[in-house]
Parts: sequence; structure tokens; C-alpha cells
Amino acid sequence: MTHMRFALGLLFVLGLVAAAAGVSADGSRLAVGDVIMVTVDGEKDFTKEYQINSDGCITLPMNIPPVKLEGLNTSEAAAELTKALKKVLVNPQVTVAFLKRASMHVFVVGQVKRTGLVEIGVGDRVLQALAQAGYDETSDLSRVNVRRGNQIIDLNLKKYLSGEDLTQNIELQSGDTVVVPRADIEVVGSVLITGQVNKTGTLPLKKGMTFREAMGLVGGVTVEADTDRITIKRENYAEPIKIDYKRAMEGDKTADIELQPGDVIFVPEIETAFFTLMGAVNRPGQYPIKGKLTLSEAIGAGGGPVPQLGDLRKVQIVRAAGPDGKPGETVWVDLTKIHEKGEPEPIVRRGDVITVGAHKQGINAWEVIRTILPFAWIFR
Repeated sequence: MTHMRFALGLLFVLGLVAAAAGVSADGSRLAVGDVIMVTVDGEKDFTKEYQINSDGCITLPMNIPPVKLEGLNTSEAAAELTKALKKVLVNPQVTVAFLKRASMHVFVVGQVKRTGLVEIGVGDRVLQALAQAGYDETSDLSRVNVRRGNQIIDLNLKKYLSGEDLTQNIELQSGDTVVVPRADIEVVGSVLITGQVNKTGTLPLKKGMTFREAMGLVGGVTVEADTDRITIKRENYAEPIKIDYKRAMEGDKTADIELQPGDVIFVPEIETAFFTLMGAVNRPGQYPIKGKLTLSEAIGAGGGPVPQLGDLRKVQIVRAAGPDGKPGETVWVDLTKIHEKGEPEPIVRRGDVITVGAHKQGINAWEVIRTILPFAWIFR
């Protein structure tokens, strides 16, 4: 333990003066109506929430021309904003974080629990709208159709759920009407679904229903779900049945097991994961990881780099050995270069120790000591 604390402390000091290099990962694309948080280090006038307008742009202060961000991920958006701000700022340090997805409305009618207008996110697909409306075993998913103006699009969502045809779950457009006919089915019992799913409770079990179909009927798992520990408790079985979620949802018939009356599907919540943020940031400390977190978003959680001190060209990530025996590693990242090139950012993992380096110019011993003091416990 003493050696580990010393190593972390040493990595922190080295992170203040070392060079950087790049890594990879990707984010979702921004759409009209999305709300984002733009942080420009040391510039309060530019640091605030923005909504992407109908032209796919946001408008910055100081008469800067609108910047088009539609279709970009957060890393690419940061790069575009950096280019625009260079017209009025010297070496702007920009991070972009996604706050709220744009919404739209569609109609869902037929064999669902709540017919009428349904609010979904831009880019959502048919099954997401049906989950909002509340479909069940009485809904015939093999004969769903979407009415878009004078066009009628026939869909067989059972083929999508079985993995036979993934094109059937199409993306919806604002104003679409989804029609769901009634199904003639044989109900052989019920199953109970609990934990981190979008709709918990008892589900009537039709003959031949599989785990994947049940997940579709409850709208899938939540972002807090630990899909590596899903189990099915079955009568007369001493131990719960472990589910290979990834393979099952891909349609692998050996993993997508057929359900039996009385089965209890349990989707546990993922154990809270944390990362540690150190170095030249405004609020160093330990922070939780919720969902997919990019390196910029992690640094933003700590208030961003210290103005005139933090250097995003010198970001160090120390990764511990994984539970699967994968060895630990130290990665150097030039976040400024990644933003300029619009490249995908690294994704933060459980246990990562992130150190934001400092500009060499103007650093004295007192500044280094003052930054280290909150982490004195590391050297005990």
C-alpha cells in the first residue's frame, strides 16, 4: 500500500512536467435541438449552455459567426469551436459536454397501453416509441406499420428482436404514426422482470418467448444496468442461470434462452465506478463514472484546467490492472491535438487516475506544493 501511494504521488508530480500523445474512442452525434455545455477555460462570457438551432448551429458572443455542430460528436464540436474562437482568443481551451437530447413527437395507436402522442428523442427508433406507449404480448410486432404522410412502411419487429433482420427497427421522424395490431397468442404463464430495466413487473409469457424478446417488451435495460451479471432464477434450479447479455441480444440462439413459466429475470445495478482527477485542475478529487464518459467530460467534472496553468497537451491516464488479469498501463494524451484534428477521445474507465499537466513557464515550487497539498494523504 505504501508503494502504491508513493507511485501515485510520483505520477502526480511527473504529470506536471511531462509530454503527451493521443488515444481513441467515440461519442454520439449532435442534432438540432440538443443542449450542450461549452466550457472555455478562463472565459466566463463563452462558458455556458447552448442549444443547437434549426440551422444546426450555435451562436457565440462577440459577433462570432454561427458555428455548425449538427452531426458532430463532442470532440469534433470542441475542435470546431476552438477554430472559431481563435479569431478573438489566444489559444482557447474548449471542452463540450452533452446535456440534453432534442425531443420530437410521434403518434402510437392500436394495441398499446397508452395510445396517442408520445415524446421520444431525435434519432429514436420504433421500439423506443412502443416502449413509451407500453406494448406487451397482445401487440403483434410482426405486423407493425409506420405511416409517414402518404407512405405506409410495413415492419416485422419480431425479425429485429430475433436478430434475423436488424433493418426492421427503423428510425422515426417527427409526426410519424405507428400502428400496432392485436396479436393472437397462446399465453403459457408469466415471468417477473426486476432491477435495472425500463419497465419492471410481471410479463405474460407466450409460448416460445426468449430472453431477448422479454427485454424488448420492457424497453431494454437502463444505463445503470450491469449487463455482465444478469441472471434468471428458475424453479427447481439450485443456482441462478447466468445470461450472456451481449450474445443474447445479438441473436445468438445458444445464449438467448427460452423462458419458462415462473422465471425471475434480475438485472442488477452496476457498482458505482470512480476515477481520480489530479494535477492542474480547479477541483481535484475522486468522481463517479455514469455511463460513457470522455476524457474532456472527466476533466470538466473537476472544473476544467486551472487558467494559465493547466496544459491539455499533457494529460496522463494511469490505468490499474483489470480483474480479468489485463495489466495496468500509463497513457499520455495530447487533448488539444485531438480536438484540433476532430479525433475521438479516450473513454474513462473504472479506477483511472487522470493527471492534467501544467505549462512549464511561470511554475514555481510553491505552486507545485500548493497543488499537491490536497493529496498529502497519498504519501502517508
